[in-house]
Amino acid sequence: MVQAAVSPNEESIQERLKDLARIAQLEDPILRNLLITQRYHDLSHDLATVLGRDSANWSTFATWASRTAGQSIRKEDVPKEFVHFLEVEARLEARLARFRQRLGPLAALLPKLDPFDLARAILAEVSSQIASGNLRVYAELTPLFARFAREFTDPAQRSDAAIEHFVAKLADGAAKDGGQDDLKQAFRAYGAAASCEDSALRAQLILYGNVLIGLHEQTRLQDNIAGALDAPFSESVYERCGAFGPRFLHAIFRSVIRNGVKVLASELMDDWQRIATRFLMKLQSPNGEEIPLGGDLPPGQFDPLLRALTLPELVAFLSKYDPDLSTTKGCAAVNWTLLADRMRFIGELFRVSQSDMSWFDQPFEPAQRQAFEAGRVPPEFSAA
Repeated sequence: MVQAAVSPNEESIQERLKDLARIAQLEDPILRNLLITQRYHDLSHDLATVLGRDSANWSTFATWASRTAGQSIRKEDVPKEFVHFLEVEARLEARLARFRQRLGPLAALLPKLDPFDLARAILAEVSSQIASGNLRVYAELTPLFARFAREFTDPAQRSDAAIEHFVAKLADGAAKDGGQDDLKQAFRAYGAAASCEDSALRAQLILYGNVLIGLHEQTRLQDNIAGALDAPFSESVYERCGAFGPRFLHAIFRSVIRNGVKVLASELMDDWQRIATRFLMKLQSPNGEEIPLGGDLPPGQFDPLLRALTLPELVAFLSKYDPDLSTTKGCAAVNWTLLADRMRFIGELFRVSQSDMSWFDQPFEPAQRQAFEAGRVPPEFSAA
């Protein structure tokens, strides 16, 4: 039997896919995040060979979102606003005192929780949730980006039929049910943009693809985002603080802790979600500044090609989350656990930033890349 030859292009795709899969299998969440961030950067440039280098694609923005996620994964600090909330807004010590009173004589077996100890346990839960979400989205999306970039680099291959053949491989259904319908529409938009000669329309098609991928990603991440933001009310946080005492009492403590956490959540959850969104949620940008997710983006700074939106599908999509597309006012997320809040802010961020080529910047220094590509975490990225 004569074995069919594998084309050089197919070989390069297989090498890329093998590398992406290898990274997904890494157990060290810090090393894995560094490599995920770098691969998003690499793929954003690969996609640019299809979509053009004058508009950031979803993977371009994902590079910096993943780099920001790395800070949480590494548990780099205990924000002062976090401790202030635990000590002042939540009146934590008074609440924990009442919590201990309910245990009666068993309270003597429990350690006294310090707000900083609790904050560290909360950060550990946040780290776990963010690392899980970072991996989940990467594992699903990066192989698709790699194939799309390789298959459509050549303009001669960008026919409607070829695009439909590509999206036909994606799963039917909504993202919340495990489907990929939004991704199908996103890659159709990317495909149309790749062949579009009208610069304003092409920018809108890329934006439409970006926000559709954003919706798919944010839907997939819902449980991780809620789990990270609601970490102060997670039973596992109090387990990390050693609140279970002797093993033979675990069942009793577990029941009491579960009830205590429910009381804390009922009293504090809404306030906490809003405070955390306003003061703690930030996105690291290429220029070193942090973009607060709980604040409006600067007014009057829409990408010039995206100031007037004419693509009906794009206008309809964005209007579901933002009632006034003429301004960035009101785009701030109030509660980051709500999908609609996240999509309102993300849509405006993409629209404002799409032609800012600094988002294509390399996220790491050469020496840092050399280290983590060789399987070593640079000292400056070691866990706190």
